[in-house]
Amino acid sequence: MKQLFQHFSKDEKEFVEQMIDLCQQVDTTYSYRLTRFLNPRQNQIAASIAAHFQLVYFSSQEELETEFSRGIIAPDYYQLDVAHFELAVVEVLYPRKYHEVTHSQILGTLLHRLGIKREYVGDILVGEDQTFVVLDRKFLPLLQSEVAKIGRTPVSWKEREWEVVSKLKKQEAQQKQILVSSLRLDKLISVAFQLSRTSASKLIEARQVKLDYQPIAQAGHEVDIGQLISVRGYGRVCINELVGYSKQGKLKLEIEVIRK
Repeated sequence: MKQLFQHFSKDEKEFVEQMIDLCQQVDTTYSYRLTRFLNPRQNQIAASIAAHFQLVYFSSQEELETEFSRGIIAPDYYQLDVAHFELAVVEVLYPRKYHEVTHSQILGTLLHRLGIKREYVGDILVGEDQTFVVLDRKFLPLLQSEVAKIGRTPVSWKEREWEVVSKLKKQEAQQKQILVSSLRLDKLISVAFQLSRTSASKLIEARQVKLDYQPIAQAGHEVDIGQLISVRGYGRVCINELVGYSKQGKLKLEIEVIRK
C-alpha cells in the first residue's frame, strides 16, 4: 500500500486514505460505495485508486456536466443505476426583476441554515435567467421546507430534470497568450489578472489562492502546465500549454481565464 501513496502529494494523503477505505469496504461487502462531492482532481484520484483495487469507478460527471461530481466505487459486476448517485438538481426561484442572489449567498445559506458540510453541495450554477443547485438528495426535503429566504430575498425551490444543467449558459473562458520569465505562482497570477507582484503575493500569503483546489501559501511555488489556479475574488486561470519562447527567453504560455 505504501507505493500507492508515492503517486500523490502530502496534502492529498487524507483523501487518498478515505478512498482506500471505501475500496476496502467494497471488497469486504461486495456492494458499491458512494463518494461525497469531489473536485476534478479528487475525481481522478478516486478513479485511479479504484483501478488499483481492480474495482470499477463511475463518475456522475459522465451523466451530469458539472465541475463537482460524485463517484461510485463498485465490484466489476455492478450495473450502473444513475439513481445511486443520489443527486438532486434544484432551481432557485425568486423575483429576478427586483433581486439578485449570488453564488456565495446561496452557499452560505445552505451551509448555515441547513447545518450541512460543503461536501454535500455540488455545483451552484448562476445563469442569466435561471439558477440551479446540485446537492445530495437526502437534503432536498429539508431545503424545501426550511429555506424560504436568501438574505432578504424570498425564494422557493423546485426539483428539475438533470438535462436543464446542460442547457444553462456556462461562464465563458477567455483564451490568451502571455509572456512570463518563470512559472512562479505569483508571476502567473500577476500577469493573468493584471495585478502587481506585491498584490499577487499578498493574496497567496493570505491563503486566498488554491492550486488544483488545494490551498497554497508559497508565492514562489512553481506551477506545472495543466494546473488550475483559483484566486478568491478574481477568478481562475488554467495553464494550458507552453507555446514556445520569446527572443528574450521568456516563456510564451497559452492560458484560459475565467473572471469572477
